[in-house]
Amino acid sequence: MSTKLLLKPLMACTFALLPFMLFSQTEDLTQDEAFFKERAQLYQRWLDHAGFGTVLKVQEVTVKPARVSLYLAFHATDLDTINAAWTSLKESYERKGFVTLEQELFYKMINLLDVPQTMGDVQIYDTYDLALPVLFFRGIAFKDGSVRVDSSGDRSKIRDIAFRPADFRNMKSLQLQEFQQRFDRGVVYDKIIACARRRFEVKRCEDRNPRVVVLENGEVLRFEVTDLCREVLIDEANPTLCQLLQGVGYPCNWVKRELLIFTIKYQTTADGFQLKIELDGRYGSGMYSNVRRGGYMNMEIDFDEYLERYANIFREYLRTCIR
Repeated sequence: MSTKLLLKPLMACTFALLPFMLFSQTEDLTQDEAFFKERAQLYQRWLDHAGFGTVLKVQEVTVKPARVSLYLAFHATDLDTINAAWTSLKESYERKGFVTLEQELFYKMINLLDVPQTMGDVQIYDTYDLALPVLFFRGIAFKDGSVRVDSSGDRSKIRDIAFRPADFRNMKSLQLQEFQQRFDRGVVYDKIIACARRRFEVKRCEDRNPRVVVLENGEVLRFEVTDLCREVLIDEANPTLCQLLQGVGYPCNWVKRELLIFTIKYQTTADGFQLKIELDGRYGSGMYSNVRRGGYMNMEIDFDEYLERYANIFREYLRTCIR
């Protein structure tokens, strides 16, 4: 029998087994989506009753086959007000409570929404406007036998690069002022954007189309790179099911999708200029073509060493590219 004749029944068998293989270990939570959304209103009532409602409110609930995420928002919009309100709420609760504020928010979520603790999480953002940067974030989930808190907004990777005339070929004799004029902020930021596009906008993986999006280009340069594959998480492999599908001729790529956000500030120095680079890294499921912001997890928790390593790699790449 030919390979083509074998391929069709094999693929049909694989796809027939797909739901069972994916969910045999868990239930499909999307079947109870209406229930979870209704219970989110009960959670809001609890926030108000517990005295948390003056600071926090329910934003939305999202339901995936094996995950329920409860998103909370602040009534305030100013970051200083948000930080002060959160700190006050946390200190006030933990003076009399026997668990942390984050634990209480999580435990109440899984109790009121009736979600298995390994299948739920609480996420809190200072803003849900996708055009604005996230400056406050708490991700609360159960992992490795306990409640873990990701406050990644506070722990970005920061690197500095210094440049002097002596670092540039044919510019060693330039006076400081002339050097700084040739490499003023606008020129350097344009070079960085060009470098980023050359590095990232290359298709290296199936079903991935990386794109550099400039978010801000003024005093500070901010850009994000979406839909990356094995950029930071270099040894990520496809899940077993995808490998099986590839084995019967079906192309797939479920390697984690990566999202990188760079914030860069240019400053003149006594002998040239320097760049301060801040890197945030996130990852999402490779099974979905469009991962919403809430679907991304910060790399700090599980992949901190990878992100540290990559921050060094990108710093050296930028140093060479700008020269």
